[in-house]
Amino acid sequence: MLIDNVIVTIENGPFTAEDAQFYISQIKKAKPKYTLRKISFSRNDDSLDIRYSFQGVPFERIRRISPIDEGMRCAVNH
Repeated sequence: MLIDNVIVTIENGPFTAEDAQFYISQIKKAKPKYTLRKISFSRNDDSLDIRYSFQGVPFERIRRISPIDEGMRCAVNH
């Protein structure tokens, strides 16, 4: 199912769309900079397992830096 543009999967146990909406809103509140992509719920008698993922986070290139002294240069090259 799709709730608030998030793919929702209920794997096990009784769970309503209202319950899912509550957890989605809590995650979005906690991580406002990220876009929630999908979430899955699995419920048993004792616990609720929630797994979620965000839309891809842009990668920032890691730049090379030059070693400061000759000792570091040897450690890097060997």
